[in-house]
Amino acid sequence: MRGWLFGWLLLATPLSAAQIDPAVYKALDDARAAEQRGDTTGARRQLQAALPASAEGSLERALLQQRLAYLAIDANDAEHAIQWLTETLRQDALGAEVQAQDRANLARLLLQQGRYQQAAVELALLPPSDATRQLQVQAYRQLGQFDKALPLAEQVVRERPAADDSWYQLLVGMNYELKRYAAAARWQQVLLQRAPGNAASWRQLASLQSLAGEQGKAAATMRLAQLAGVGLQASDMESLIALHARAGAPWQAARLLEQLLRERLLQTTLERQRQLAQLWQAARDYPQALTIWQQVAGASGQTADRLQVAWLHYQQAQWQDVLAMVQGIQPASAAQRRQLASLRAAAQQALDMDQ
Repeated sequence: MRGWLFGWLLLATPLSAAQIDPAVYKALDDARAAEQRGDTTGARRQLQAALPASAEGSLERALLQQRLAYLAIDANDAEHAIQWLTETLRQDALGAEVQAQDRANLARLLLQQGRYQQAAVELALLPPSDATRQLQVQAYRQLGQFDKALPLAEQVVRERPAADDSWYQLLVGMNYELKRYAAAARWQQVLLQRAPGNAASWRQLASLQSLAGEQGKAAATMRLAQLAGVGLQASDMESLIALHARAGAPWQAARLLEQLLRERLLQTTLERQRQLAQLWQAARDYPQALTIWQQVAGASGQTADRLQVAWLHYQQAQWQDVLAMVQGIQPASAAQRRQLASLRAAAQQALDMDQ
């Protein structure tokens, strides 16, 4: 746990017995020695034994509690670390620089424990810095307070365009969560410009553009990636289409596949035509799906494809077309026979009722 925390400033600023109560100094010194021997339990006992003799609001109490907090951090005991750091700060005795460090560490622990509201309160008390603002963005994001998180992140990159990639990744992620895909794509473009050889960045940009309804741009991004020699394969494009479909966005998946076929980034095959028809069908664009199923059925002559055409005519109450399509179909299985009989009976019944 301590790896992501600031160091303990007391170690860099040794205190003498003349500055603090000698008994507390001895307890701190003995605890340090015990810790160096690996006896953290003994170190903890030394510090806790000295606590009752220290006055509330004193430097001595703050030092003892601070050391107990960092022992808890080393032991991966976040709850006790939070408790001791909170008590340390309540003493208000260690000076502004040390207290700011302790408060930042407390906020990190609170974030780690999912206590985002408390973390936000502590962070608001810290001097402004990139590190503080990044923690604030994380807290507000987890709280769903994007109205606070986004402006903070945007302020950082506006003031310092050369900011670390993590800021742009946060902006991409937050806009994605808000379904602001066009904005997410704009920030993703910054990341792509920084690392044009990163295939994942190209894929992510194309995905965001497609989700934003800009399938033409998504296909262009894929083509540019190929021209740049990034090494995107047909499987990358197919994975992107499948990702949209799984995410409940069949319309975007269909538009993207359509554009990739049009741009010849994917080879047009009967199987891909079936996939496109299925995606339009899932998107409930039945006229579009019907047009493609008719092309597929005409090319393949397969019973399953012809049944799809009949079913789509049925979906659109095109009863005569249903009956015309089912004529001559030779079902290959019991399931197909049942489907065929059901479509024929339903269409005939609808026509009889209309007369």
